Amino acid sequence: MTAQAPQSSRSLKSPEEIPGSYGLPLIGETIELFRDEELFYWRHFHKYGSIFKTRAMGKNFAFLIGPEANRLVMMEQADHVSTTLGWEFLRPVFGNGLLFMEGEKHRATRRLMYPAFHGRAIASYFDTIQSVAQDFVQDWATRETVNLLTEFRRLTLVIACRLFIGTQTASEVGQTSQWFSQLVKGGLSILRLDIPWTPYGRSQHARQKLTEFMRSVIAERQRQGNLQESRDVLGLLLAAVDEDGNHLSESEVIDHALFMLVAGHETTSNLLSWLVYELGAHPEWQSRLRSEQDAILKDAPLDMTHLKQLSHLTNVLKEGERLYPPVYGMPRGVVKDIEYAGYRIPAGWYVDVSPMLTHRLPELYAEPDRFDPDRFAPPREEDKQHPFALVGFGSGPHGCLGFEFAQMEMRVILLTLLRQYSWTVTPERESIAPMRQPSKLMKNLQARFTLVN
Repeated sequence: MTAQAPQSSRSLKSPEEIPGSYGLPLIGETIELFRDEELFYWRHFHKYGSIFKTRAMGKNFAFLIGPEANRLVMMEQADHVSTTLGWEFLRPVFGNGLLFMEGEKHRATRRLMYPAFHGRAIASYFDTIQSVAQDFVQDWATRETVNLLTEFRRLTLVIACRLFIGTQTASEVGQTSQWFSQLVKGGLSILRLDIPWTPYGRSQHARQKLTEFMRSVIAERQRQGNLQESRDVLGLLLAAVDEDGNHLSESEVIDHALFMLVAGHETTSNLLSWLVYELGAHPEWQSRLRSEQDAILKDAPLDMTHLKQLSHLTNVLKEGERLYPPVYGMPRGVVKDIEYAGYRIPAGWYVDVSPMLTHRLPELYAEPDRFDPDRFAPPREEDKQHPFALVGFGSGPHGCLGFEFAQMEMRVILLTLLRQYSWTVTPERESIAPMRQPSKLMKNLQARFTLVN
């Protein structure tokens, strides 16, 4: 698939000519979108094709589907669109963190945070992740079944709290878990009434509690000193200094920390749940991963040097990202006219690109609904047909800052499970194919674990 040459403004079609529907007066298609986001994407894509319009939340949207659309929005014309405007409805959840920064402020803050997610910092997290994972899953064989989403949300939150803010006690993690659950659930509510008994009201109360908790943690950390020697993300953020000698403010640190805690356990736990489910539904892949691990580690304990040698595991993670991307759409507000597929999309509109739909395009991926990690191995390497064919973690200036951390965490957790257990899953894979609406099914995924010799 090749990029389309720019057209003169006279030959471009107007946004009104984009296929689609504005829906009902005033509310547009807001209810349909919020009721079932995945089904909304699929229905409109199959009805209208790779570009379609709608109106939701009082805004005009153009949905652009495919790797060229991803390239355009994420990279080539990233300065024509605003991530801040696209995700504005999440500001009550995440405050004014990195997600809501643009231009030089975004670049400077990203540079400031970069060391916490790369190099020596990432290596220093390895032992904690492995230790927490081993302790957490040690009794799974004694249970009748394990609810994958519930347990992986708990596990990844414990890891995130330990590494990001230094929280150690079970009671602290348990309380923050309740607050995060209320924060995310209410923050995604379409009805924004800040009244105590509404989901949104409970969300704002939870954010207040989390902010108070973070302030107390920061005060204690600053009292202790030695921030430069800290091994968790919060300490690194508090100690970070840009080239002009500036530190992040307390409110910035809190907003960044809350965003990392939510993003660092919600999305990872969702993807882990599906990966373990697919491996349970495809036991031959459990065997292949276990054999690969045995061949490379032999009798040695797992360490950082082993992780990227495990090519089958890398391909399994890519296939999980392809089938079950962390987000289904990536909205942006248009601040300068953009052109796509012969249409002009004006400033004031919104665009949305969809990893979920891109990753299921048959022109990119053979049998796209099938779990097939070998599609990423030579000679097939289907993701290399286009640099924006696999974008579950985004790309360009706003690509996921924590991608390396998430990859390491998932690798360590999966390897921990494979060394100790084999497992089967319910419901049976065939009963829910082609799994075009994974979020509707995720909470019901169960596994039965058995110790391996």
